[in-house]
Amino acid sequence: MLDYLKSRREDVIAGLVTIGVGIFILTEAFDYRLGTLTRMGPGYFPMLLGVIMCLLGCILVLFSEPDAPQGATADRTVKRGVILVTVAFLAFALLIERVGMVPSVTVAVFLSALSNRSTSWLTAAILAVGTAAACWLIFSLLLGLQMKAFW
Repeated sequence: MLDYLKSRREDVIAGLVTIGVGIFILTEAFDYRLGTLTRMGPGYFPMLLGVIMCLLGCILVLFSEPDAPQGATADRTVKRGVILVTVAFLAFALLIERVGMVPSVTVAVFLSALSNRSTSWLTAAILAVGTAAACWLIFSLLLGLQMKAFW
């Protein structure tokens, strides 16, 4: 079992982090009224999101692929990914209340996309703008959440 975890380290860590975030969301969601399926309360959607994240994390852990061969280049790539994704999370957390959802999501997705060396700046920008637009459409327009979209 330990060899399995070692050979699939990145996917296992990603799965465990996803499960951890899902559990955090679940514990926070239970502070709000859940309601029923026909009359959803403010905690229903976060609770559903937490459950989905936990399930996706389990899928990541169970169906992870073996890591690529290690070397100096691979180590730099892994470090780059870890650093950029961490900076993306921090940037989102620091920006969301100051500049709104759309710019925060744009910055976070752009930085996360650049963590993969094969992603070009243009592709990262397209992903960032597309994801931010989708978030604005879903959360502000369709769901009507009272979330500041821009400054």
